[in-house]
Amino acid sequence: MSDTFVPAIRVDEVAPGGMKAVELDGREIVICNSQGSYYAIARRCGHMNAPLELGTLDGEIVTCPMHCAQFNITSGQALCGPVPGDASETVPPLLGAFLQRVDELMKQIRTESIRTYATKVEAGWVHVAP
Repeated sequence: MSDTFVPAIRVDEVAPGGMKAVELDGREIVICNSQGSYYAIARRCGHMNAPLELGTLDGEIVTCPMHCAQFNITSGQALCGPVPGDASETVPPLLGAFLQRVDELMKQIRTESIRTYATKVEAGWVHVAP
């Protein structure tokens, strides 16, 4: 991890409970505002590479928008893998068979922890060490 911090966004660009994607030194990073504390994480989910800023942030937990895998934004630790689909809906037989196969394949894909980056706030800016 670098010791050099670079300005990423102004603090007023992301509301509490919000997230914003930025690119710094060629890295895709998401800045998270958790109750006024700022964290920086890798943008892509450790399961299927989905953009995490499109998910939800609840305290220190970010939930992926694609399969609901969850990660701790302070450590990057994967907390849980994808949530299985809801099979209670009636769908056409071919679609049902396809979705069942996709669910079987999803169970074989590991969910890796994501990278975190050091942050600091100075002069109204969130700085990140990319």
